Amino acid sequence: MRPVKQSDLDELFENYPQVIALMPNRFTSHQFILKLAQRNQKAYIEALHAYRRKIQPFRKLHTRLAKQLNEHRDLVRKAGRDTKSPDIFTAHPGCMTWSKVGK
Repeated sequence: MRPVKQSDLDELFENYPQVIALMPNRFTSHQFILKLAQRNQKAYIEALHAYRRKIQPFRKLHTRLAKQLNEHRDLVRKAGRDTKSPDIFTAHPGCMTWSKVGK
């Protein structure tokens, strides 16, 4: 089994600034991931495919995508946790809330 590589996610990561620009001033990781996946469906499917042999591949991928928001401190900052935000399966595991910088 091949490990997931950074290159499996690069195409999605390259789109973070454009997707962040489309988000409201405050948003959750779940909202961001949904918008990222909607706008970059092929890259999202390829990234999910890289996680196919993991237990809970959606959760593993989404955790990695959410953590990548920390790499854009010039655009967003953590604003707390949202315990009511539904994930892709409508479960409510909670996630980070983000605020755009300067908003």
